[in-house]
Amino acid sequence: MSILTQIKSFIIPCVQAIAAIINAEVTVVDGDLKRIYGSGFYRTLGREVEEADRHDSFFSGILQTGEPGMVTDVRRAAACRKCRLQQLCTTKAVIGYPIRYRENTLGVIGISAFTDAQYSYVTENYQQLLEFIKYISLLIESQLQNLEYMDQLKMQMSDMNRERASADFIGSSPKMAELFSLAGRVAKSDSTILITGENGSGKGEMAKYIHALSNRSGGPMVSINCGAIPEHLVESELFGYEGGSFTGAKKSGSVGKFELANKGTIFLDEIGELPLLLQVKLLHVLQERTVERVGGKKPIPIDIRVIAATNQDLKRMVAEHTFRQDLYYRLNVIPMEMPPLRERGGDIIMLARHFLDLYNHKLHKNLQGFTRPAEEVLRAYPWPGNVRELRNIIEYLVNIADSVMIDVQDLPPHLIQGDGAAIKPGATLSEMVKNYERSVLEARLKTISGREERLQAARELGISQATLYRKIAEYQL
Repeated sequence: MSILTQIKSFIIPCVQAIAAIINAEVTVVDGDLKRIYGSGFYRTLGREVEEADRHDSFFSGILQTGEPGMVTDVRRAAACRKCRLQQLCTTKAVIGYPIRYRENTLGVIGISAFTDAQYSYVTENYQQLLEFIKYISLLIESQLQNLEYMDQLKMQMSDMNRERASADFIGSSPKMAELFSLAGRVAKSDSTILITGENGSGKGEMAKYIHALSNRSGGPMVSINCGAIPEHLVESELFGYEGGSFTGAKKSGSVGKFELANKGTIFLDEIGELPLLLQVKLLHVLQERTVERVGGKKPIPIDIRVIAATNQDLKRMVAEHTFRQDLYYRLNVIPMEMPPLRERGGDIIMLARHFLDLYNHKLHKNLQGFTRPAEEVLRAYPWPGNVRELRNIIEYLVNIADSVMIDVQDLPPHLIQGDGAAIKPGATLSEMVKNYERSVLEARLKTISGREERLQAARELGISQATLYRKIAEYQL
């Protein structure tokens, strides 16, 4: 199936619109000279669907050269000489214009005259008709670009579904178990979700996870970082624009992220960075479920779920009048808060091992794991960059480790000596030991509760339960 056949539902109304305006018949063929659709006389012949076009020689020349052209005497034209139907052809004149995409000619738009009146119209208005179908060709090119983008989105979605959930989104801590449960309960609805949490805590992964569980998982998931786009471009990126609506705009216009997300989910990251003027427009989209392109006058219906995320305090921003209160309530229908990694206790080692497997595979290594002292350093470190920081560090370790087990000496110095680490530069050996011991115990106690779990922790640390309780009292933990 040709790529033009894949957008046949878009081409048909284009052909019908042209045919309704001009006094001639219209056809579109693909690169194999198979007709995608035809109007009027072509339909009467019943030849509008995937049949070799009668102008195979003329259209073939356009496919080869990528240049438009016109034939005014089909039976004598050199361009039609190779056509087996040349002497039987009832076409009096034909214009052909190439459909191009990424420097390739994928098909031809043809305007044909079958009657004397149509012949006069086509030959007398050649330049105007050429400009007209050039514009239609650009519209088709824009649709092909959208199709390519959608294919990329579907591929990304398939990759995500194969993995079920990304490595960033693994965890068994109580806080994560609660979030997994909530995600499962809200995934099937279309209610708007607001995810809050520190940078690197997995807000985007939560959004992907919810989309994968939802009834919209077969549709696209479109993500946009509201803080990464220049302010003067945010509106056109989100809502699209009509051709010629501003300097530098494509003549064919452009589809916005909301339209691309139709039948799926749109993820608005860093929503707190959205300018106030656009907050009004976003509120309208959420209320009316329609978008209006920049320079457009017609609202376009959309069927989407909106998930937004931020690391900012939107309540404070509302109080400071930098974020609209009505938009905040529209977004915060289902609030979800991602916990920082330092509050996820036992998830740290689980994630570290998962990332180790991931980068073993990617980098063709065979590291077996972490020594117990290395694991204790990982547990004790506060992880200001959250899961993203942990992932980067494990990738670094897999690259540089020269033994099968990752040990303390392999770890980046800032994990051991930097701010927030257990071992401070300039401290005495005794102070280093105490600081390290306190950090290890503090990190371990965050992950356990109850007598049995404390007994198990003592065994893993190689100390008695009495020693564990004594050190808890000593360090006032």
